[in-house]
Amino acid sequence: MTINLLGTLTQALDGHFADMAATAVADTQGSTRRAIDAVVPVLLGGLVQLGTGPAGAAAVIDLLQRTDPGPGTSELPQGIDTGTLMTTGRTLLSSLFGERLGTITEALAARHSLATSTVGGVLALAAPLLSGKLKALIAERQLDAAGLGQLLAEQKPSLAGALPAGLPGLLGLDGLTASAGTTAADASERIHAIAPDLPPDSPPPTLLRRWLPWIIVLLVLLMALTQLRQCGTGTTAIGIVPPPAAPAPAPAQPPAAPASTMPQAAARPAPVRLYFDVASVSVPDDSELQLQAVIDYATAHPDARIAISGFHDKTGNSDRNAALARDRAKSVKAVLVLAGIAEERIDLEKPLESTGYTSDREARRVEVTVR
Repeated sequence: MTINLLGTLTQALDGHFADMAATAVADTQGSTRRAIDAVVPVLLGGLVQLGTGPAGAAAVIDLLQRTDPGPGTSELPQGIDTGTLMTTGRTLLSSLFGERLGTITEALAARHSLATSTVGGVLALAAPLLSGKLKALIAERQLDAAGLGQLLAEQKPSLAGALPAGLPGLLGLDGLTASAGTTAADASERIHAIAPDLPPDSPPPTLLRRWLPWIIVLLVLLMALTQLRQCGTGTTAIGIVPPPAAPAPAPAQPPAAPASTMPQAAARPAPVRLYFDVASVSVPDDSELQLQAVIDYATAHPDARIAISGFHDKTGNSDRNAALARDRAKSVKAVLVLAGIAEERIDLEKPLESTGYTSDREARRVEVTVR
């Protein structure tokens, strides 16, 4: 019987965990709950990628042993030290995702309109708990490396529907949602939907078999019409020679398509400006729609690069303003990565001080330019 690890791990993060996580990350219950729902498939996806990769499930077992969350973690008892839990979690996350962790965190935050700190904190808190649950399951089922590898491989169908577009690529699971194609059974069902009176094992009717009776009728009619024409020709007066038929006019050449209808190469899109709320790094709700022209062009032109520049005003602490502009640029980068643009094709420019603007809104912008 296949175990649904996604459901099992989601149930592990019950109401008690959500309460504890909301306090630890200093965010609302609603935002924390959304973050929990977002991080569980990502954590499981990381384990599946590691366990079904070249190193195999032995690498997962080694990771769980090296980052032991400690006794009782799989049950999350009251009063557990969240600081210790997050320290263990960050070690797990670093081993699982490496340098991709920052991009994954930003992508989740952008996708679910959450603060990056909330997503990062929930990831660090959830990782040791879920590893404890997996360790308990391995012990309960007495799984060896081969058994664990099979269990992890069986999770791919459930992950395919749980991970948003773009994240499988970040996790190294690019083929996760690939279609297996139409099976013979699917084809049979489609045939019987069109011709339900056919017996189950009957081959689909070919065009020749379907139109053969009509072809026979048409041939008979043509033969009869030919005989009638021959009879009419016999009554024509002798010596009268019909005039020669006029030569058929040469077929007209189709007019050349006007120059304006000829296909044109897609023009490089103009820079896009995204405007952020005060002190916020959450991308605007319509960001993906505004960036669609950039996404389409970059998808059609694999050599194109994208530059992202965050702007800030000159009032207040300059270092804090620059950090805010940089984080906003990272949030926009995460939207592009989720849309399928490779991370290495996106350049984050140095935060710029906005000059000559006529409103505070212009100082809170991020510009996206295709090169």
